[in-house]
Amino acid sequence: MCASQTSAAFSGAVCVRFAPSPTGYLHLGGARTALYNYVFARRHGGILILRIEDTDPSRSTDEAIAQIVASLSEMGLDWDEGPGKPGAHGPYRQTERHDVYAEHVRRLRGDGWLYPCFCSAEQLEAERQRAQAEKRSWVYGGACRDLSPGEAERRIAAGEPWTLRFRVPDGVTSFHDMLRGPVEVENATIGDFIVQRSDGTITYNLAVVVDDVTMEITHVIRGDDHISNTPKQILIYQALGAPVPRFLHMPLLFGTDKKKLSKRHGATQLEQLTAMGYLPEVVRNYLCFLSTEFDESMIGWTLADLVDRFDVEQLGRSASIFDPDKLRWMNGRFIRELDAAALGERLIEYLTRTGFYGDPLQWVAPDVAPIPGTAVAPEPRQEELTRAVAPLVQEKIELLADFAGLAAWFFHPLRLYGDALERLRGTAGARETLQAAVAGLDALEGWHMEGVEAFVRGLPAQLKLKPKPVFAALRLAMSGQAVTPGLFESLWLLGRDEAVRRLRSAASLI
Repeated sequence: MCASQTSAAFSGAVCVRFAPSPTGYLHLGGARTALYNYVFARRHGGILILRIEDTDPSRSTDEAIAQIVASLSEMGLDWDEGPGKPGAHGPYRQTERHDVYAEHVRRLRGDGWLYPCFCSAEQLEAERQRAQAEKRSWVYGGACRDLSPGEAERRIAAGEPWTLRFRVPDGVTSFHDMLRGPVEVENATIGDFIVQRSDGTITYNLAVVVDDVTMEITHVIRGDDHISNTPKQILIYQALGAPVPRFLHMPLLFGTDKKKLSKRHGATQLEQLTAMGYLPEVVRNYLCFLSTEFDESMIGWTLADLVDRFDVEQLGRSASIFDPDKLRWMNGRFIRELDAAALGERLIEYLTRTGFYGDPLQWVAPDVAPIPGTAVAPEPRQEELTRAVAPLVQEKIELLADFAGLAAWFFHPLRLYGDALERLRGTAGARETLQAAVAGLDALEGWHMEGVEAFVRGLPAQLKLKPKPVFAALRLAMSGQAVTPGLFESLWLLGRDEAVRRLRSAASLI
């Protein structure tokens, strides 16, 4: 027998599903799968179902489901049916679908596709070890395949533990992958596989097929680690007389070391990245463009652009490499393309969410800003100041978190910490510079950026010093740090009184 995916035809709209397992947070690979399914569904005018595969009760949690939903929403992805959006194909959690599975098990068993297996774990392990010793792949040997119905019922009645196995026919199972082309597997290499465990629970391969059949899924877009499952699933579709979806197995996500992306590669969740100051749409676009040709114009694509212009079927087949450096570069490019007002709003939202406004001082010393867990709304002055500082840092930051390292000093009184005071004392002509700056800035007619810049630029000649130490002294005395936004703009933004106060205070410490 040769099973293929063309045994029955679909009618109606394209229907895809994203089916995460809520045993942990949604990682970037899962987010990418969701994105490709979303783009494909919207591109073809179809529907997307969010299905929760929570058949592992010991590891599945409601918190993980809430996080999955929140992550998808943060990426701008919505679904047509699923949690929070009931429709014709519910329920959407596998733990709520036991009756559906039981009905299909009865049907398959009645048609002779399933049979009870009484082989113990010890027997099966012995078979595996023999196969390993003989250097051959192990498949179930079929010891219970030909038991008579009467013998099977007698052993069940006697209380022997049993599973249900699918009776794999002779021949070849083939399908056409939308990305990889023809795939063909000898059924003899599959072996009769378990579809119901001894405790009565359903295994993944049967559950996913029953779900796809009853939810009328037309296309399955998932990682290429599922290719080995696909022939088994096609056989179940065939046994049910159901249409077989079209499959697209996309390349998995790997780190720069060419190993599957995991915690050892750093941040692997959208929430971790947005906490670090990445923008959700940048992460979304970066994930979308992996394994495809990319140019810089695509960095700012909207979700509508992805739907209109991105074709999942044109992905490459090589492993996708997640490169944090490239993602950071893309984020910086995106930030620089924002208008100043939009950047100000992004910064206010981020700084509020990460607790910056509660105590800006704690963000001053570290190179990487801390990420507190409690949101703190800004006072009106803090909000106004954030908007004003935003254009000063725009060309210098790659992450929203970089704002703190450059500009947190605006939000608290001058504090010369660490080696800043020693550096100031070691700067040539520092006291003379600060005293002259205090007098000159205090005496400026009006207070505008051009006047501040003209005065500061003239200070080195006035003091007969080189510009570098003069500007370094002013920067340290103004902020307590060596790297800041533009010196002239920063002094102007502080205002005359605050700028003079800071420089006079620093001069008194030298």
